[in-house]
Amino acid sequence: MSSASPFWRKSNFLYYWLPPVLWGLAVLWLSGDLGSGKNTLGLLKWLLSWFADLEPAQFKLINFYVRKTGHVLAYGLMYGLWFRAFRGQAHYRLWRASLWSLGLCLFFSSMDEGRQGYYASRGGSIIDICLDLSGAGLVALIAAAVSTPGSKITAISALVEGQTIRPE
Repeated sequence: MSSASPFWRKSNFLYYWLPPVLWGLAVLWLSGDLGSGKNTLGLLKWLLSWFADLEPAQFKLINFYVRKTGHVLAYGLMYGLWFRAFRGQAHYRLWRASLWSLGLCLFFSSMDEGRQGYYASRGGSIIDICLDLSGAGLVALIAAAVSTPGSKITAISALVEGQTIRPE
């Protein structure tokens, strides 16, 4: 009989799993009326009014690009948090952790865009799901590049985490 307990019963469970869950909930919270284009445009106008006098069309264009960049960054961070949890605490191998992380990003992105359909100020879009997954995919490629067995980054992160390095 093995004395190893499941990963969800280990003392550092919340350290790894709470950040991606909270980030996912924050993304879903912003998918409501609070994160609408009208609200972000107002915030952007206020912020940029300190630096430049822009035309309304320029504000709208900047708002569009800031919002789309936000999709990529939010889901890139979400992927990184899920990947960290799967690798660091569940000890999944690289590709298994990557697939689970991408799958959870797809789940949250679908929930995000689906939820937006219930608000008059929002609208769900398959293009936004593609943007979300492009951010997650970019971070997945970076993680795969720096997580190769034998790399200095893998050795340093394992040393910091107090883990032994095992081959992929």
